[in-house]
Amino acid sequence: MKIIRLAALVLILLTALPVYAIENPRKIDWDNLLPNMTPLDNPLISLSDEQFADFDFLMSTRKMRQQNLISNVDEALEEGIQIRYKLERQGLKVDALIAAYDRLEKELSKRNQMTNAELDGQIVRIPGYALPLEHKDTGVKEFLLVPYVGACIHVPPPPANQTVYVSLKNAHILKNIYEPVWVTGRLSIQPTNQTLSLVDGSAGVDTAYTLEGLKIEPYEK
Repeated sequence: MKIIRLAALVLILLTALPVYAIENPRKIDWDNLLPNMTPLDNPLISLSDEQFADFDFLMSTRKMRQQNLISNVDEALEEGIQIRYKLERQGLKVDALIAAYDRLEKELSKRNQMTNAELDGQIVRIPGYALPLEHKDTGVKEFLLVPYVGACIHVPPPPANQTVYVSLKNAHILKNIYEPVWVTGRLSIQPTNQTLSLVDGSAGVDTAYTLEGLKIEPYEK
């Protein structure tokens, strides 16, 4: 009889656990999605505003040339040569700055994919802006959750570890994508690539997290 009672108690606890988890989720913000990382050194921190603008122009023209968006005889490249001479006359080691900048970009690209293993499998509650991946009168069941308004629409998408793919159990009608919401559900480290429809076409968006959405509510502090 005691064994039966113990089994029944375990069954009750297992059944009640999801309800408890939904009612008492771990409240997180977007910084929690990032792992602990040492701060990066900024090789451009000592540049003046004018020097930074000139260096940014050099990097932009170099990238456009690498992507074959401008030719070897484009005026921008000529201007870039003059800017390089100008910076070198000011005592800057341009080649060393470019190498340091390339290392910084490579490290940032790696860090943008890194996740917080501590959150894997947890029931969480996180605020953000919902971008529907489908448009139906009955509501949406799939969307991207992003940390700031206009992300992916008016500005480039956030890093993968700052973008969450949400799949809701029940369809929800989103009245305004510019109004923040709270989303509660089970978070997992599961990268995806989602196609987001935009006014002028569509774009692929990488996500580092997937959330099985259990509840969505209007945002309130």
